[in-house]
Amino acid sequence: MVYFAVTDTNVLVSALLSKRADTATVRVLDAMFDGKIVPLYHEDILPEYDEVLRRSKLHFIEETIQLVINAVKQ
Repeated sequence: MVYFAVTDTNVLVSALLSKRADTATVRVLDAMFDGKIVPLYHEDILPEYDEVLRRSKLHFIEETIQLVINAVKQ
């Protein structure tokens, strides 16, 4: 079954920061990559995702940021 969902920015951040593969947020992100969750979004949310994921205190690399944003857009 495929689900359609709006993904809050905090879910993405939490998933990327998680050290455990079985947390709910990691499972949501994995389901997005696997095509089990189809992200619903408005173009206005993409800059927020980008801005938040680029915050220096999070230390996410460019490749990770682009991977997540592209997963949402596809």
